[in-house]
Amino acid sequence: MVSAVAVLMLATGCVWQPQTLARADIAGTWAGGDAGTLRFEDDGTVVVTNLAEYDNDGDEVSECSGTGEWGVYPDDKAAKQLWTSVCDGNPWEFGGSKAHPKMRRGVGNPEHGNFQTLSHEE
Repeated sequence: MVSAVAVLMLATGCVWQPQTLARADIAGTWAGGDAGTLRFEDDGTVVVTNLAEYDNDGDEVSECSGTGEWGVYPDDKAAKQLWTSVCDGNPWEFGGSKAHPKMRRGVGNPEHGNFQTLSHEE
């Protein structure tokens, strides 16, 4: 039974596949439906629009918008995570595939395993 569930999760994309992105691959707009939008500029500026914010239970309680800075670590060529100077809930981690990258951050109590996920728009 466990094997069938694992195959189903892989087939439906439910398993998070960590990715490493270069800084140049991050520039552009990332969105997640009602979760909000982040636009990353090459100069290190980020514009956040209506980014959902959550309480400890993982319930959406407000939205955050603003302009600030962004950066990656461990380095520009092999970024595994991203931070912004606006809105709480950092850091974001990269996943998905090289062709369809995603980024996510944990929301609410870390023990509950809830995430907010954004996709890179083409």
